[in-house]
Amino acid sequence: MRVAKAASGASQQKAELPYGTPVPGKPGLVTSPFAPDSGYVDVTGFPPGTAVEDPYTGKIFLTP
Repeated sequence: MRVAKAASGASQQKAELPYGTPVPGKPGLVTSPFAPDSGYVDVTGFPPGTAVEDPYTGKIFLTP
């Protein structure tokens, strides 16, 4: 598991960004839309719709 960090200067419009997929039974954890088989991403503390950086790929996605 890796921890996401807030995206700085997201170059894309939020409407174009995919959402992370919530992990059933594990609040605060998601799988990345860019690396779904890499492991969980901890987005605890980020409100829904926050742009975060995928720690596996460096790409930006939104918290669900």
